Amino acid sequence: MSSPSPLSRFTVAALSVAVGLVITAQAHAEASADAASAKQMDTVVVTATGAQQWIRDAPASISVITREEIERKPVSSIGQLLSTVPGVTGGYALSGAQSKIKLRGLPEQYTLILIDGRRQGNSSGVNYRDDLGPQDLNWLSPDMIERIEVVRGPMSSLYGSDAMGGVINIITRKIANEWGGSVTYNYSKPDSDTRGNTTQMGALFSGPLTPNLGLRVGANVTNRESDTGARQTPGNKAQNYNALLNWRINDDHTVGVEASRGEQRNTGAGAVGAWGLSKLVQTGYVVMHDGRYGDASTSKTTLVQNDYEDKGSTVGNHAKETVFDTAFTRSFDWGFEQNINVGGQWKREQLENNNTIGTVPVTWTGTGRISPTAEADSWALFAEDHITLHERFILTVGLRWDNTDNYDDNLSPRIYGVWHPADAWTIRGGVSEGFRAPTLKQGTAGAATQSGGNGCTALTAEGWTNRSVSADGTTGCYMAGNPDLEPETSTNYEIGVGFDQGGWSASATYFLTDFDDKIQQVPLREIPGQSTSFVNGFWWTVAQNVQKARTRGVEASVTVPLHERLSWTTNATRMLESKNRSTGASLLVVPRITGNTSLDWQVTDAWSLNLSAQHIGEQLVSATSATFAKAYTTVDLVTGFDVNESLTLRAGVLNVGDVSTIEEGNNYDGGARTFFVGATARF
Repeated sequence: MSSPSPLSRFTVAALSVAVGLVITAQAHAEASADAASAKQMDTVVVTATGAQQWIRDAPASISVITREEIERKPVSSIGQLLSTVPGVTGGYALSGAQSKIKLRGLPEQYTLILIDGRRQGNSSGVNYRDDLGPQDLNWLSPDMIERIEVVRGPMSSLYGSDAMGGVINIITRKIANEWGGSVTYNYSKPDSDTRGNTTQMGALFSGPLTPNLGLRVGANVTNRESDTGARQTPGNKAQNYNALLNWRINDDHTVGVEASRGEQRNTGAGAVGAWGLSKLVQTGYVVMHDGRYGDASTSKTTLVQNDYEDKGSTVGNHAKETVFDTAFTRSFDWGFEQNINVGGQWKREQLENNNTIGTVPVTWTGTGRISPTAEADSWALFAEDHITLHERFILTVGLRWDNTDNYDDNLSPRIYGVWHPADAWTIRGGVSEGFRAPTLKQGTAGAATQSGGNGCTALTAEGWTNRSVSADGTTGCYMAGNPDLEPETSTNYEIGVGFDQGGWSASATYFLTDFDDKIQQVPLREIPGQSTSFVNGFWWTVAQNVQKARTRGVEASVTVPLHERLSWTTNATRMLESKNRSTGASLLVVPRITGNTSLDWQVTDAWSLNLSAQHIGEQLVSATSATFAKAYTTVDLVTGFDVNESLTLRAGVLNVGDVSTIEEGNNYDGGARTFFVGATARF
């Protein structure tokens, strides 16, 4: 391992100094009036338990991106916002693998994406290969977002499969009591002739139609012109529309109906090739009911259907997910104050992919399907109890049972404690189990994805080379599914401490995740009954539960009030381990250290300045050749001015130093120095 770069040492040193300042200041800080007044200044979150609670009491490591942060810069990708959260890597580019968000070093498929607590669905199966399309984060107008909650660590006890790494919950703005809304315009121009400009326009309108009926309508169009230089960023045009109708039956019951539609088009120009589908269309429908029963009980029920369709080709691949969720929450006191949350879920997944399902050129198992479709149903029941054992200690215990077609039942328990030894201090930690069921393509015998070579290296020992040619004239190999797979499982441990008083705050968390039954493509000969991986002129790998893996690291953050109008916030994540325990190989291409620091200056009541920097440490580019990309740091400078209550202007420079990630040896494009201007009008 090479020694840390000066920038890496500077980031860690700055963090250490800030932590020291916090601890020193705490000795001189006045005690808060009481715990209740402290909570009034706290943030309310919902994702960690499915119900509202103070963030300092949440049984999970959770961060919140506020409305103010969303409005600060042009949001052409929500991933770029998330990249500044502790424990998060990715979001460093607008396309490719590094545009995707990873929580605590786990690939994007281990992160569940929700909108208002509802599953967003998954478009990955529509692509030829699951990892060749964008993450499903940008199907919502930024004007509609109130905040984003990011929970790091397995949440399978509450949300089931796909939440093994964590949960991203995008919370939308409520329907206003009076008619009003906002219109936003942003224009970005890179400081390079080979880079494309970006135009973004969004709008939100909401208000009452009758005393009991409310309407919210949102829309957004983002057009990012394609770059033209080699290895740079392709173009993308995205548009989405959303309408929500809420009927308040009475003070205790509300029914809502929501519909959404979005399109994402990807294009290339010059030496830049498109990334993802040329035209992906999303359609979503939601029916929901919120109920209250007395002062102690509430319920929430939703029926959601999300559909993703490839309309850029004649093949017509599409994925559909239908989910029914219901949950009931009740508070009571049986010697201890308790808040119990019980519920269930039914889910049906359907996938049609004419490119990969039912196209096996050689049916090596004898069970390959002719139909290009696959589907699966699953059921789940869960219960969580949040027990106040002491006015300063809350214990959460939870258990979820999942039953999925073709797989054994799975139990996901969780136990988590939150202790406030003093009003300003919080100690939290727990153990939780996570699981992830195989995707429809992974579990289908008749599914085969052709790899040009990157997915075939496991065959080298049998004589495969990158020049090997199969019977159909292609190089590479076929990666087949396996109906005998079992779900991946994990055990997560974390312990953290936090301090928050008088504007000062600091926190640090250690996390460790052990995986079992990790799914990996292995040579066909490793499957019982198969003696070779070269069958009838074709090279084969097959999905198999063969590996154990481990990730562990430390997250830390600090906020220092330098002045009543000036604050400094810094966070860092250090990955201590991320490897395959079966082979010893590196598990993921993630930076060893990432850091973010930000100075927020409220110059006047109307004028604000923000100076921020993001440090991406040395990271592995190629595991086979042990090639590492250099660390780098980018700096952004933005300003905003409230002309009045109805108009806000903004401007800034992103990547002030014009740092090129490609020149630092990375395999992705982080963009060039970019100037932007924007405005938001409210009415």
